[in-house]
Amino acid sequence: MTEILPSAILRPADGVPAASAPFGTVVALPEPMVRTVGDIAGLSPRRKRGDGGEVPGADVDTVDALPHAEWSAVAAWLKAGKAVTTRRARLADVAAFVRWLAVETPGVQLLAVTEDHLTHYRDTIATGTARAGLARPGVPLAPATVARRLSSLSSLYGYATRRRLLAANPADPVGRPEVSTVGTTLARTVEEATALVDGAETIAATYPADAAAVALLSVCAVRVGELVALTVGSVAADAGHTMILFRRKGGKTDRMPIPPRVRALLQPLLDDRSPDEPLFVREDGRPFDRWRMTTALRRAATAAGVDHTRLTPHTARATAATTALDAGVPLTDVQELLGHASPVTTQRYNRGRRKLDFHAAYRMASILGGGA
Repeated sequence: MTEILPSAILRPADGVPAASAPFGTVVALPEPMVRTVGDIAGLSPRRKRGDGGEVPGADVDTVDALPHAEWSAVAAWLKAGKAVTTRRARLADVAAFVRWLAVETPGVQLLAVTEDHLTHYRDTIATGTARAGLARPGVPLAPATVARRLSSLSSLYGYATRRRLLAANPADPVGRPEVSTVGTTLARTVEEATALVDGAETIAATYPADAAAVALLSVCAVRVGELVALTVGSVAADAGHTMILFRRKGGKTDRMPIPPRVRALLQPLLDDRSPDEPLFVREDGRPFDRWRMTTALRRAATAAGVDHTRLTPHTARATAATTALDAGVPLTDVQELLGHASPVTTQRYNRGRRKLDFHAAYRMASILGGGA
């Protein structure tokens, strides 16, 4: 059973630094230096629609309700995330696990979890039998989501081990589900993608921020989290190109050239504005969030006569990736466009229309008299 230090809430004795103290001695709690995890950059709680909150208030409340020793470890771990997107994913994953733990194994503390608890967690969320921790009860989570949740928990327990709150990481031995090499986000056709950019230009006079956002999502495949973090000063000129300078998922700073068609839609957002202002703001001055980006996509789709059902920022990104690969753009170039650390991730989008058009299933139907 994973051991938690009984004296973890105390300071190091006799001036012995916690990091170098032998296991079993008194150690210091992490000091996140915030009153609530909602004070951590990127984790302000959303209490009602349109209030500017960045994450579900229920997730913040779930973590803030933890006992002090556990809360300190979780809050410090969340704060240690280099990118806002990392912090948000971590918060969602740990909050879901805490809710699951309270229902499935009442009385077991977060820092007293064992390999067996985590194995049971994996199995119940993968089969949809978990009584808590699922967005839709009874619906199994996709293998990639299960793997991500286990990865987040492994990161948390690895952090607790490094801070000498635990003897070992209980998530290390837990097997992760096999993740498909084929992406599951449905991509739109190149005709729909083209119409979507046309639709952005149609709504530009009325909704300039929406139009520019749709163009960046559709043409440049920027992640929605990266997009909402842009400021006016993120757009700059360099060697004859208009660039956006932004922070990628994982914290790496990157730059991307903006094609002239997209630049024309961005221009109204740059005029007479301070460099530190958010680039994308609503009509009332509040910054865009991922939900507002979805509204922008649907406005452009409606203007272009494109079905906006299940049209999300990630759909636009998947469409851009699939379209580029179908058109013969080298995998490494598409990897750079998407900001993927590994080409394996990019390869998941290499299953677009052309690959399906010539699938052997169609040929078999023709051979057996089922039509072309």
